[in-house]
Amino acid sequence: MTKLFWVAIAGIVLSFEFPVKGDAGVLPSAVGAGRFSLKASNQTALYRHDEIISLDVAQLQKKYPSFNPRSFMVTYKGEELPSQFDSSRSLHSSGSILILSSFAPRQTKTLKVSWPVERSVVHHFHKMAQATIGVKVDYTKTNGYYTGGRFVDVDSTTVPKDHFAHDALYRIEGPGWESDRIAYRFYLDSRNRNDIFGKRVKRLVLKELGEKDLVSNSMESYTRMLDWGMDIFKVGESLGIGSIAMWHDSKVETVSDVRRIRCEVSEDGPILAGIRTTYLGWNIGGDLFDMESHLSIGAGSRLTSVVVDLHGRPVDLCTGLAKHDSCEFIRSTSRARGGWSYIGVYGKQSLAGDNLGTAVFFRSENAVSMAEDSLSWIVVLKPENGRLNYLFAAAWEKEPGGIRNVREFRRYLRETEIKLETPIVISF
Repeated sequence: MTKLFWVAIAGIVLSFEFPVKGDAGVLPSAVGAGRFSLKASNQTALYRHDEIISLDVAQLQKKYPSFNPRSFMVTYKGEELPSQFDSSRSLHSSGSILILSSFAPRQTKTLKVSWPVERSVVHHFHKMAQATIGVKVDYTKTNGYYTGGRFVDVDSTTVPKDHFAHDALYRIEGPGWESDRIAYRFYLDSRNRNDIFGKRVKRLVLKELGEKDLVSNSMESYTRMLDWGMDIFKVGESLGIGSIAMWHDSKVETVSDVRRIRCEVSEDGPILAGIRTTYLGWNIGGDLFDMESHLSIGAGSRLTSVVVDLHGRPVDLCTGLAKHDSCEFIRSTSRARGGWSYIGVYGKQSLAGDNLGTAVFFRSENAVSMAEDSLSWIVVLKPENGRLNYLFAAAWEKEPGGIRNVREFRRYLRETEIKLETPIVISF
């Protein structure tokens, strides 16, 4: 029995599966079509809604040489499952195919993958994840501020050397990524910290935000409650939620002094969305580092996966969560080497004055120490050969089916830890 690689990056949280049908008229039934079956098994006693399964294309093509990752269909009991070809993960790989499905406790599903050789498969998937970068055009630059004009969506941007916080160059002040549950952004300037948009609706909203905020004056529309939700988090000088930093001389050094920054949309749905950012010449105490970060989220998930590749002398990185008054700090009790651990904060830390939970999940083998300062709870992490992978999540009580108390949040943290440690098993 052969097992293929499964990526635990997204789609591992409790939500509702969105049933999607494909175009039955293009099911590969002609001569020359290819097909195979695989088994996907949930080996836990938990319901697992909206799981993303990832299969390596190179391994599939080794087993099935005619497999076409750009034109395929996955079905379960005759119903098409949402899927996506992800070619962005590595310049040196053939990419992955992603499949979205839900599993009852201990359930094993037999999925069928098919593809035509001589024509394309047409999909009609509802988009459940997106990433966006909005840049100002047709503006007038006044005292360094980008006034007037309008925002357009771009695939990538190189940050101008004279860009500064609140100058209104970028819609929502940087890139954003979201699932149908929650949305995140980070400030594409000297702050480089992550923030949260809470959503009261199960639809994608990021491209609606900030369109009329053409001059930054700290009065952006999304800082108050709107039909879809609002910016619910105060980041300030803290680590916000899961922001990337370096642990240097026993303190946090954020990604602020950087010679050049380039940011791009790496995936844009329908079931996985992500942002890749390259930082060249990150100056820490006179030492320069090059770094690439990849932040991604899957349909139905609260989790953002963070993959960091750091080039330079070996150092410790760190991440963490903002401190807020009257909130409970939660720490995983798991100590299994090679397993997953977490830290979390729960309480009335939302700017709406209601309950919000934030969390960071990390591999126990990467953990060096825990720390704190006046602003943040901190976990110090050691990359392996320059690479580090961790995840963060936010759970707002006003989201549809939201987590409403600390007991439910603790259960969410424990169940997510179990799912990370026990991924869906794929076999042929």
